[in-house]
Amino acid sequence: MADAAATAQLHEDVLIVEGLHCGSCAAAVEALLKRQPGVVEAAVNFAADSAMVRFDTTRTELSRLQHAVSKLGYRLLSPGEEGASAGTTERLRRRLLIRLAVALVFGMWCMMPAYLVYLAPLGIIEPAATWPLALASGFFALPVLLYSGGHFYRVGLRTLRVGAPGLDALITLAVFAAVGVSVWRLATGHADVYFDAAVMLITFQLIARFIDGRVRRRAADVVRSYLSQAPETATRLHEDGRLERVPATDLSVGQTIQLASGEPLALDATVLAGDGEVDQSLLTGEHEPCRVSPGDSVRAGCRLLAGELELCVTAPVGERRIDALARSVRGLLSRKTALQRLTDALARILLPIIVSAALAAAALALLLGLGAEQAATRGLAVLIVACPCALSLAIPLVVVIGHARMVADGVIFRDPAALETAADTHVVVFDKTGTLTTNTPRVADVMPARRGDSADLLQLAVDTLADTAHPVAHGLAASATPSPGAADGQRYIDAGLGTRWEHAAACVLAGRPAWLRQQGIEVPPSDDARMTLHLAHNGRYQGFIAFEEALHPDAISTVHTLQQRGHDVYLLSGDTRASCLRQAERLNIAPEHVVAGVTPEAKQRFVEALEKRRAVAFIGDGLNDGLALAGARLGIAVGEATPTARAAAAVYLPDGLSHVPTTLMLARRARRLMRQNLGWAIGYNALALPLAIAGFVHPVIAAIAMTLSSLCVLLNSLRMNVRREAGK
Repeated sequence: MADAAATAQLHEDVLIVEGLHCGSCAAAVEALLKRQPGVVEAAVNFAADSAMVRFDTTRTELSRLQHAVSKLGYRLLSPGEEGASAGTTERLRRRLLIRLAVALVFGMWCMMPAYLVYLAPLGIIEPAATWPLALASGFFALPVLLYSGGHFYRVGLRTLRVGAPGLDALITLAVFAAVGVSVWRLATGHADVYFDAAVMLITFQLIARFIDGRVRRRAADVVRSYLSQAPETATRLHEDGRLERVPATDLSVGQTIQLASGEPLALDATVLAGDGEVDQSLLTGEHEPCRVSPGDSVRAGCRLLAGELELCVTAPVGERRIDALARSVRGLLSRKTALQRLTDALARILLPIIVSAALAAAALALLLGLGAEQAATRGLAVLIVACPCALSLAIPLVVVIGHARMVADGVIFRDPAALETAADTHVVVFDKTGTLTTNTPRVADVMPARRGDSADLLQLAVDTLADTAHPVAHGLAASATPSPGAADGQRYIDAGLGTRWEHAAACVLAGRPAWLRQQGIEVPPSDDARMTLHLAHNGRYQGFIAFEEALHPDAISTVHTLQQRGHDVYLLSGDTRASCLRQAERLNIAPEHVVAGVTPEAKQRFVEALEKRRAVAFIGDGLNDGLALAGARLGIAVGEATPTARAAAAVYLPDGLSHVPTTLMLARRARRLMRQNLGWAIGYNALALPLAIAGFVHPVIAAIAMTLSSLCVLLNSLRMNVRREAGK
């Protein structure tokens, strides 16, 4: 064993599973993967359409696993094929809608004659008409049974084949039993049929699948959002100097590309020639643009603000840092939460329990001398009454019914699974740049070289940087407007260093102090650690303007409210520690709760480490926050968050930070209602099964009881709309 362990070469991949319709599909694929030679661990998640597989490469390979899964009717896609499953997902959604529409229309027609048969003992219709009405009920049920329910039969048989039967297998068994008994009753001239019970079973499950699919599928959107940050094409520089725009997928390591000012980068690369200023805030969270020169590394997704670069590709599509982040997010979203694991486990153990109960009911009837017909009826009643429709609706209904209330309160709720631990949330971790602060720096101090010239110095800076793209220019524009002659003259930008503005007989320099010194300007030393803009006019130093990040208007009140409610608040950022500490002081966040200079992966690890001790909510807005938002049990994207952040988060707050406390309150209520629904669904089965076994429940009453059970779950879920005082 030791030798085998030593020679094993374990490889872990997060793969895409195409064709999943439900949790039972995922369970079947997972069971099949675990049985493959060389597979050490496998976990398939329906909510993320993904599979985490760890296997020994000396005993198997990915192509074998893909072949095994394909025989079950699904496709296992390797990394880099994320986009291939998007069209299939939409097709599956449309097919589900069509099946549901057929079930609703023909289900109503099926139930109308069935209800007339039920009312026959009251003398409403002639006894002779009951058999034709029963036949009509079966006729109208055919489209539902043959088309709408077809998916349940296929998946039920698949899960039985791989030894992982779940809800689909139970539905299949109950429908087949109801139809079989009904056909037998019609053939013997009786009108007591149960086609309507089978139709109700299929319809309720289709509704549950539709609701569940709407609120829980988001991992594919996250991956596409990540990859959309990098353009699909790049400008290739040939050896003869010719430039050609080509798809990014056609470029390989070592090839040369060119990046112009204002363009986003498609591939990870190293700078060969040129200087420039790069905005890396999406990937790192640093609010200040970064100057790059030959030898520096840049990542796909960053944007060149100024300059022109010649670069050497260091990572092709599929191996870029942004690809790794996308796969990591999918892996995080693939984790099964407590309620997911509970409902999956219940669905698995209910099948053998219910089948055994049905057989016991039939056997008891035979022992009591009631005959085969009565025995079959009792067994059928058990199968119908115990079918866990309420269990499958317990969580999705809370989400869907509460969605309108949440939107009205400025909360866009995306993932019910993340709300399970919200009631226990003790720690709130904020990203800084763009979340607590705005993306535009604010003028903090104007420090003229000569006393009394503050307004003139500010106006000079505004005119010099008029119509430039640098963030500092936007910050200046918020403090003053350019003079009428600001558009005159010529501007020369030295990327990442400064701007020269020549107009009339004047020459103004605005930029970093080192750059001004290179131009022969005598700049006094300064220990100011803030972002500063130094200016000189006609060779004479005029002073500098200091900038600071502007806090969002709701930042201070939101942090204060959370602290008052007993939450520990942390500030987590990729920016410098000095910048983070300045903002923490304004927000009354303790210095020991400030973590600075961290990468996206480090953010996720920090949140994960905190969650080992206490439940955490992470709040962010940028691409670099995607991992932490997906990994946190409660990820919240706020304000003008990037599409990636919105997709990765469980909750999106378009109106900003002020709704964070409201979100936590609504999340606590949602989890409480989910638990109540699950408790009711389990209690219903525990009560109904013994009664059905004892013969006190007719199949028709069983179908009604099943409906009432789902109705109770619905009514309890409606309590999500009841308004209460904040914090309750």
